[in-house]
Amino acid sequence: MLNEMKSACGGKKILVVDDEKDIVDLISMYLEKEGYEVMGAHDGLEAFEKIIGEKPDLVVLDIMMPKLDGHSLNIKLKENSETKDIPVIIITGKGHLREIIMARKDVSVVDYLEKPFNIKELSEKIRNVFK
Repeated sequence: MLNEMKSACGGKKILVVDDEKDIVDLISMYLEKEGYEVMGAHDGLEAFEKIIGEKPDLVVLDIMMPKLDGHSLNIKLKENSETKDIPVIIITGKGHLREIIMARKDVSVVDYLEKPFNIKELSEKIRNVFK
């Protein structure tokens, strides 16, 4: 059963980035059950190092984080030729950030969720990215 799920997910690697460990753990557990390979990071600098080293297929990224916030990390990713094509889904507890996130056309995200969100909704958004 797990092998069937892995093949359905194509063995895709996802990095979940949030300064709240419980959120990273919860999302990671759910996505691993769906067959994805999941890594976690708890601040923007740790996430950037993992992205450079591991080249995930997708980043699920919180905006409000220590050391390097999610918006600045996304800009860094899009400015780097090795990481510019990695899709990013933003998750945030701050309302009305969609306009700010979407303001720069060169720093796009593939989707956006405001906390609290339904984990199944995130899963559906991830599946849509990999279609």
